[in-house]
Amino acid sequence: MASRIGHIGADNRWRFQVALSVCLLGVAVTYLFNSVEQVAQQSERQGVRMMLNQFRSALVVKGAEILLSDGNFEQWRGLNPAQLLEQPPANWDGLCSDSQPAPGRWCFQADRSWVVYRPRTDVFEAADGRDDLMAAAGGLMTLQVVPEYARSARDGNRRAVGLTLIHVKSGQKPGDTHRD
Repeated sequence: MASRIGHIGADNRWRFQVALSVCLLGVAVTYLFNSVEQVAQQSERQGVRMMLNQFRSALVVKGAEILLSDGNFEQWRGLNPAQLLEQPPANWDGLCSDSQPAPGRWCFQADRSWVVYRPRTDVFEAADGRDDLMAAAGGLMTLQVVPEYARSARDGNRRAVGLTLIHVKSGQKPGDTHRD
């Protein structure tokens, strides 16, 4: 009788092929889920950047109007920038209620004059090292419209030149508008 040592029978070969296929499928599915998650985070970052650019563009236009009229930018501090857009964005909830906005939604906190965004993902930081998309520790990104100042080269005096949107640090009080 021949020895069966070192011989793989048909049953064992089939089991090995199934186990190998399951392992390879598991690796492929894991890679696919990670890729989908990365694409979702990237698309959310891109959407937020687009919204911020819309707000900033509207603030530039409003700043030009103010400059041509009375030049009093201080009265526009804390402005809701969504009011400057022709239509509110699709993910805009208007005034914030007592609770936080839903994930992926924007709102305006009137008592603090803050624009608030709650990211869909837990980790929401700019992948390219820019700090325009930083969320606070609580997971909310808070912004405020403030006058932008420039110093005159001649006499060094500061004067308002427009409106800008700045990040509000967590724990920052309304009206305290030092930049991050």
